[in-house]
Amino acid sequence: MKSVYLAACAAVAILAGAPAQAAPVITTVNANLLTAPFTAAFQGATFTFSATNNIFAPLNVQSNSSGAYSAFGGFLGIPLSPTSSFTNRGTVTYGPSSGAFASFATTTNVASSNGENFIGLRAMVGNDYYYGFAFTTNNVLNSYGFETAANTAITATTALSAVPEPATWGMMILGMGIVGFAMRRRGSKVMTKVAFA
Repeated sequence: MKSVYLAACAAVAILAGAPAQAAPVITTVNANLLTAPFTAAFQGATFTFSATNNIFAPLNVQSNSSGAYSAFGGFLGIPLSPTSSFTNRGTVTYGPSSGAFASFATTTNVASSNGENFIGLRAMVGNDYYYGFAFTTNNVLNSYGFETAANTAITATTALSAVPEPATWGMMILGMGIVGFAMRRRGSKVMTKVAFA
């Protein structure tokens, strides 16, 4: 009986020690920005979202120096400004090859941010970048997400919660099995004591 217990503990240790695969971590927010601004943080970078009264550009953004938004401009007299991508125009990916990112230390308007949009996010940690996105609907920040592996692209999604990794599911199932086995074993010991009493 002891060997089964030791084998189960060894399996848990192996699963716990296995490196986790990179996966996006999505945080559901559903923050009404007309009520108050919302600040998201990741790896020391901060991203603040607030609302405007402009129906075509209802969002403002701001970040600290290690946080950046997907941006366009900075050439031919076009001012650098944060950009968004409509969710109904196909798959949107943010990463090392997805275009420019910029920090905005002061509140800056996101042009054409009406409807459902993705806004690219980038957190700088040392020499590495972590890419993410915000999912917005007009004046509401629905969710935001970041890739857990540095310098790895992320595909934006309208899903409001993350799916656990396979290793997490494996550990949960194994843990439930161990608890069930322990409860069954304990129950059989109680029955044996009652039978001999």
